[in-house]
Amino acid sequence: MVSLTESEQKLIEAMRDSLTVKDACDKIGISPRTGYTILYRLRKKYHKARRFVNLLDSKRRGNELLNKVLRKRYEYKVDEEEALRDEFS
Repeated sequence: MVSLTESEQKLIEAMRDSLTVKDACDKIGISPRTGYTILYRLRKKYHKARRFVNLLDSKRRGNELLNKVLRKRYEYKVDEEEALRDEFS
């Protein structure tokens, strides 16, 4: 999945305690232009991840297997549990 670079993490942390992007950039020692470039790339990553989630959601509608697997709690049937135990034993 999408992960944040070190500079993205630093900027986000600095922005939590700052009122403006410029203040956050000054706090971590980068130029405001660099800060806005980092934010632009973050938005692109977010939109790419969001498109993936939306695609999965659309494929999931009407597909019982995908609904089961993508649920927060997937409950295995007894025979599935036994098969998994046998496979990994």
